[in-house]
Parts: sequence; C-alpha cells; structure tokens
Amino acid sequence: MVAGFPRSLSLPGTLAGKGRPSEKSRHVRSTSLPCPSNPLISHLEDEIRALRASLSHTDPKPHSPASLSSSLDHLDRLLSSVHDLLLLPQSQDSIRRSAAWTDRLLEDSLRLADVYGTFRSEIIALREHQSAAQTAIRRRDEPRLASSVRSLRRAARRDLIRLASSIRDTARSPPPSIGSASNLAEAELIGIARDAMLVVASASESVLLGVAGLSSASTAVRSLWRLTSMSAAPVAKKIGMEDEVWRRRELERLERMEQWMSALETKSEVVFRSLVNIRVSLLNLLTPCL
Repeated sequence: MVAGFPRSLSLPGTLAGKGRPSEKSRHVRSTSLPCPSNPLISHLEDEIRALRASLSHTDPKPHSPASLSSSLDHLDRLLSSVHDLLLLPQSQDSIRRSAAWTDRLLEDSLRLADVYGTFRSEIIALREHQSAAQTAIRRRDEPRLASSVRSLRRAARRDLIRLASSIRDTARSPPPSIGSASNLAEAELIGIARDAMLVVASASESVLLGVAGLSSASTAVRSLWRLTSMSAAPVAKKIGMEDEVWRRRELERLERMEQWMSALETKSEVVFRSLVNIRVSLLNLLTPCL
C-alpha cells in the first residue's frame, strides 16, 4: 500500500491555473503508468482486496478442500495480473531504473517459486503414502497401514509446516522503500507490486497450513480406526462397525481425498508457473540484448 500518495496520478510538471490541459500535457500523461481508473490497475487492486478478504473470512471449516482450491485460484489470478502489469512499456522503464525494488521482486518470486516447487513434491509424496494406506486397507495389512499413517503425519506436521514457516520469514523481511521512486507513477508501481507479493506470501502460508491440517486430520481418523477395528474387532462389531463396512467407507474417503489432492497438485503447478513467468520477464528486461 502506498501511503501518502494520491490515487489520481498527474505529472509533477503539469501547470496549475490552466482552464484546460494542453495537447502536450495530455500526450505526456498518456505515457505514464495508467492511473487507478485504468482497468488493469483497478483489476489488480480488486484481486489484492479479494485475496485479503478471503484470508480474513471467518469460516467454521477454514481448511476445506474447496477453500484451498479457491485460494490457489485467487493466487493465480493475482500473479497473472502482476505479470501483465510488468509487461507494460511504462512499467518496464521503472523496472530498469529502480534496482532496489526490482531485486526484491526477483528475490521474492524466486523464493515463492521454490516453495511451490517443494509444495508440489510434498503433495506427490502425500499421495504416495495415501495410496499405500489404501493398499494396506484392502489387504488388511495393519503394519503397512501404521507405517503409511506415520509417513502421512510426518509429512503434514513437519515438512509442510516448516515450508509454511519459510514463507512467513519472507513476508516479514523489510519491504522495498518507495522513497527512491522518481515520480508518482513509479511509486504507485512499487507500492502495488509490494502489496501483491505480501498478500501472495500470506495466502500461500495459509494454503500450506491448510493442507497440513487436512492431512493430519485424515491420519488421526485412520489411527483411531486401527485401534478400534483391527486391534479390537469384537468391540467394533458391538458398535455396528463391521470390518467390510469400514473398509468400504475408508476406501471411499481416501478416494475423495486423492481427488482433491490431485486438484491441489495441478493448481499449485499453475501458481508455480505464474511465479516463474514473473521472474523470467524481469530477467529478460534487465538482460541486455546480445
């Protein structure tokens, strides 16, 4: 957020007291960064507000598969808007002039891309453990089920939470200053890019913690059943949970879980590519043509 700057951008050199701007003034204004009334700027600000609102929204089940999928969709749209903004000729001029914030944007996009690359690998590992659990249930293999549960729990509680913590550290690092901006348009660009990457980091942390929470909950359910059904089958029968009925229910639940994890894997890959696109475009702008 750019504090202290008006949202309507006029050139510092525009003469006051004129009844109507000259043709020259209008021409110079058209080469500055589009003002917030421009659809691209307005759209980017709307995306930032929408993602912030989704993070602050109070939901009885904040970490549902649907909410996680929606967050990843929000992230992709926001990053695509940032990328479009950076491709504007006016933005490219500011990128070449402002080394400090450009370096920070390069650094943030690289860190977040690394996080999403690792996140996708973690989801693949979770799906493998989940598949092993399904096989163990079909074969009534208690040791293998116990091993799969431990692996799922470890991946959720240790790896994903640690990954989320790394994003939190990125979000806490000092943001680039807008004090070195050469004009209001450049300050606007720096501010909105900064806001966008901060909300991307916050939303990404929320997604990672959400997947960790869902995975931990699923392992707890399986562990509970293993104690009551495999180790104490007579007790399970007394409460009407026969072995075959339970196996069918668990396999159906695991199948649903596999479906939403597959969707998250696909959408996390889309976010990863959006981050890479931002970084590649910045590097292309900063690299002299050979």
